[in-house]
This record gives sequence, structure tokens and C-alpha cells, in this order.
Amino acid sequence: MNIKEFLDEITTVFRKAGIACAEREALLLACHVLSVDQVYIFTHKDEYIDEKVLLAAAALVNERCKGRPLAYIMGSADFCGVDITVDERVLIPRPETELLVEEILRSELSKKEGLRILDLCTGSGCISAALADNLPEASILATDLSLKALQLAGYNLRPYGNVKTLRSDLFDKVEGVFDIIVSNPPYVAEKDRDTLQKEVRDFEPEMALFSGEDGLDAIRKILAEAGEYLEEGGLFLMEIGEEQAEEVLKIAYETGSFSSLSIEKDLAGLDRYLKARK
Repeated sequence: MNIKEFLDEITTVFRKAGIACAEREALLLACHVLSVDQVYIFTHKDEYIDEKVLLAAAALVNERCKGRPLAYIMGSADFCGVDITVDERVLIPRPETELLVEEILRSELSKKEGLRILDLCTGSGCISAALADNLPEASILATDLSLKALQLAGYNLRPYGNVKTLRSDLFDKVEGVFDIIVSNPPYVAEKDRDTLQKEVRDFEPEMALFSGEDGLDAIRKILAEAGEYLEEGGLFLMEIGEEQAEEVLKIAYETGSFSSLSIEKDLAGLDRYLKARK
């Protein structure tokens, strides 16, 4: 079987399994199995594949068809151009979360000397890694309550000497103030559990997904304390659920900690994150 036939077969199997982005996932898996990039796939379509490689690929395809997310199968995910190691200890980084990093990099604060950033609920460490990759002079603290998540975050953050990790239940163990606080907290409502995709509900960590009956428990706690840890004029960014904007704005306004509040949308036009200034 050559590369083109291999790719076509995976795509067909994924379509039959009801995988939404069958073509894209088939391409990513083919690249992973063959240890090549996408350009190689399309420029070497007639190249034949070793039988042992095909057998190994079949096992991975079978895993995906059973619902295990592709990123866990491959062991990594791209986030802002940084390769992030992932497994069932952490959420898989999403493209919409990249908007938080982009917002920070656009901010005038990104040029501040001695910039201090707090990444609350760091998970895989993807936000901290992307920021450290672009802001090597910044001092970044990445926190999470999950020890398992922090272990993996520490692995992902090992190339960056300007990032420290801390196990903390939100702000409990955090000390000092920061120019920027960024967070992608759990925000899925318990009542919405059954509406999640099977691959999310059955494989990704509950601690990083669910936050009370309405999904706002962690958000309420973060907003109640964020002002104490944010420098005057500091920037606060937090990812939210697409239907939570009105309630999140209300909670943030009632804290009295912020001088400006707005909800920013993702590329699909959905409400995606809270932006605020102290």
C-alpha cells in the first residue's frame, strides 16, 4: 500500500466511524505514523509503506474509532506553534484558547520590563509555554490544583527557564501581584455533561471540565479574588463558555475590581473570553 492509498483508507474508516473532521485527522495520523510532515505526504503519494508500519497504524486507527481523542493517541498537540505533550491527565489544547495568548502578545504590557504573568489552571502548560516562547524576558507562574496535570505541565515547560510551576487551588498558594493574569478554568455545567462529545466526556479529565451545576463555580472564585493579585492597570483574561457571557460580566462587575470589562469572540463568532483591566 502506498501513502495515498493509506491516507484514503484511514479517511474512509474515520468517516464511517462518524469522526467529524475525518480528512484532517487522517492526515495528522498518517504524518504521525510515518514520522513525516504534511508536505511529504502530498509529494510522496506513490511511496510504499512497510507492513509493520501498517499494522501499527491499524491499532491507532482502531483506538480513534473507539473514541479516544487523536491528540492522546499521538501524544501531542500543536498550540501557537509549540508542540505540547498531552495525555489523559490534561485537557487537549484548543485553537480558541490560542486567542488568550494572542491578546496578551498584542497588549502594550507584553513590552513591559519585568513583566509578571500568572497562568491560573495551567493544565498542560500550553498557555505558559506559548507565552514563554514569545516573551523570554517575562516571569511566568503556572498553577494548577491537579498534581498529575502539573507533572505534565512541568515536562512541557522544561525548556523555559522563566516559568515556574506551583500546585495551588486557584489563588490559595499564590503570592505577590502580576501585570497579567490569564486563565482557562473549568467552565462546563454539570447539567450539560450528557451534551458533550463522547471523546471529551469519556476521556478528558473531569476536574478540568466541570465546575458546578451552572459551570461557574471556579469562575466566581477567580473573579472574587483576582483583583487582589492584579497590578493597577493590569490585564485579566479568562476563557468562558459561549453561553456564559452575560452572567460572567455581571459577576465581574459586582466585584468592583475592574475598570473595564468586555467579552471577546472567537473566530466562529462565539463569546469566548472575558477581558478586563484593574
